[in-house]
Parts: sequence; C-alpha cells; structure tokens
Amino acid sequence: MSGKGTRAAVIARVDIVYRLLLLGLDRARILEHVEHKYSHWGVKTRSIDSYLARARQLMLEDGEQDRPLELGRTLARLHDLYARDVMTKDHSNELAVIKTFISLLGLGEPLRVDIVTVRQQLVDLLLEDVLGEAEEIARGAAE
Repeated sequence: MSGKGTRAAVIARVDIVYRLLLLGLDRARILEHVEHKYSHWGVKTRSIDSYLARARQLMLEDGEQDRPLELGRTLARLHDLYARDVMTKDHSNELAVIKTFISLLGLGEPLRVDIVTVRQQLVDLLLEDVLGEAEEIARGAAE
C-alpha cells in the first residue's frame, strides 16, 4: 500500500500519534511503534514527523481552549474537597487543599518584576519628556 493517505487516513494517523504523545512517548519511540504496529501505513520518517508536528499543534490548541475550563473544574473540585474536610474536621487535608489553592493560583509566589523591562520603559518615558521639551524649546527659538 502506498504511504500517501486520504485526508481521513491522515487525520486518523495524526490522532494515533497524538495518543502516543499523550502516553509520553518521544519521537524515537513513536517512530519505532509506527514501524512495528502500523507498517501497513507505508510511510517514511518524514511523514511521521509531519503527523507529529500536527499532533503537537493540536495539543497546543487543545491546551489553550481547555485551560479555563480545566482551571474552573479543578477549583470547583478543590472547593468541594475543602468543604468535606471542614465537615469531617480533617485539618491536615484542609491545609493540603489550601496549599493546593495557593500553588494553583500563584498566591504564594512573590511579585516578580523584570528590572530590565521596567528600566527600558523608564528610559523611554524620560526620552519622550526630554525630546518633547527639546522640540518646545526649538519651536520657541524659531518664533
């Protein structure tokens, strides 16, 4: 069979590679797996790399679309766990849930400031002021 697949075949192959990535297989293991289990595809490494690229792109897109949903779902689960722990007076689990909240929401991390960016912004503002004043002086001298 030829390695050239129909659109449906390519979509199915990308889906298989996607699932192999979800299982944690790296490129070498995926190539090996496809060579042994899906040799009937009749594709070269280049095609598998194309499937890998598409699968990785799908993962990125899925991550972007699902992130708010998953965050909301996780927070709801944590609220539920916390309520149960309060009712059962399981203080160690209450604390564990609180720590998870803090970690998930980034509440325990110190505020980070990118000094280089802030410095550049300050320099840009000062330059705008100085250049603005220079233009005003030049206009005043020309009048």
